[in-house]
Amino acid sequence: MRYDATHEGVREVQETARGSSDGGSFLVDGHGTIVGFDGGMERLTGWTASEVVGRSAGVAILLEGSFTPAPGQDTAEVALQARNGSVLDVDVALTRCPGVGDRYTVSVLRVVARADGGRVAPAAGRDPLTGLATRDAFLERLDVEMREAAASGKPLALVLADVDHLRKVADTRGREAAESVLRKLAGILRATVREDDLVARLGDDDFALILSGLGRGSARQVAARLRSTIERFRFTSSWDGGASFGVTLSLGAASYPTDADNESDLLTRATEALNEARSLGRNRVWCYMRRPRVPVRTPVYLEGTSPLLLGYTQDLSPSGLFVTTPAPIDVGMRCALSFPLPTAQGNVHVIGRVVRTVPAQSVHANVRSPGMGVEFERFGPEDRHAIDAYLYENESRTLRPEGRVFSV
Repeated sequence: MRYDATHEGVREVQETARGSSDGGSFLVDGHGTIVGFDGGMERLTGWTASEVVGRSAGVAILLEGSFTPAPGQDTAEVALQARNGSVLDVDVALTRCPGVGDRYTVSVLRVVARADGGRVAPAAGRDPLTGLATRDAFLERLDVEMREAAASGKPLALVLADVDHLRKVADTRGREAAESVLRKLAGILRATVREDDLVARLGDDDFALILSGLGRGSARQVAARLRSTIERFRFTSSWDGGASFGVTLSLGAASYPTDADNESDLLTRATEALNEARSLGRNRVWCYMRRPRVPVRTPVYLEGTSPLLLGYTQDLSPSGLFVTTPAPIDVGMRCALSFPLPTAQGNVHVIGRVVRTVPAQSVHANVRSPGMGVEFERFGPEDRHAIDAYLYENESRTLRPEGRVFSV
């Protein structure tokens, strides 16, 4: 599985965003006949080995004719027909088996897109073209998720996506090509998130993801994977003889409680982030930032029976901080932290998640100290106000163009 992200913690976000690994392998001979089918493929497609072994791959599960790897070919993109009629676009690895005859192991690396195939029958709360939730259904779900997040203390992320220049596709390749892009994009969105996450079509080429339990850092990685997948994906059009073409995606993300206290503000701030991504040239992911990061040095303690000095802050923002420490905590770990601020009485208490680390051996001249970036996920009753008050008093000293860059 590939994410457009360079820092550590990708494995946790992969499992968080997808729920489980894709997996599954089958064997084909030189004639494209399935001669082996494992349990992973049974779970992925719904077919049993007894139903497909001995049949042509093109007849049994693969949609585009028989499947025979070309000499030297080691990867491919194929479409699988699941037993329930849904279509799975997958990336596969091809390995020639030793021994007599041409046999290949076809291993599913990841599911790129999931789709029901064709138009879906109109249903309450469902978009007839893509089968995704409508805007009204999205707003109802966002209200429910926000109340549950407030009650549980868990974060909630919202990602908005816009297809770049879809009107140009419709003008140059026809309306059917543009609709095909939207249907395929809906399938890619479904394959990227967990089953319980909501994917909605808000307008002509505008989409939304509600990611329960994820903070902004995790949402950024999910959005980055989407952007990267769409950029690589090749669409086809019957307008010009089936020639392939590409599109790109701009995405904006915001999260609760880091960026907003209610669903209206969360939607507004995710929209602002999306607009920023578009204004910066499109085909990128942008996370909402209320204010620039403020340099500050104060001790940070790991809470417990006896608070333990973890390190010192390097900078602070409404969404998190960077702790300089020679012994960073593993990426993905959630921990209770406390630290003093001049504007607060006593220490500020937060629950944070480590989203990246900078080991000592990777630090060079003019590069930040070894340590770890922590994203806030939960605040004490007055602690968020204390952080905001400190930043408000100090931000005027640090306003500069690069202050908008998201770095936690």
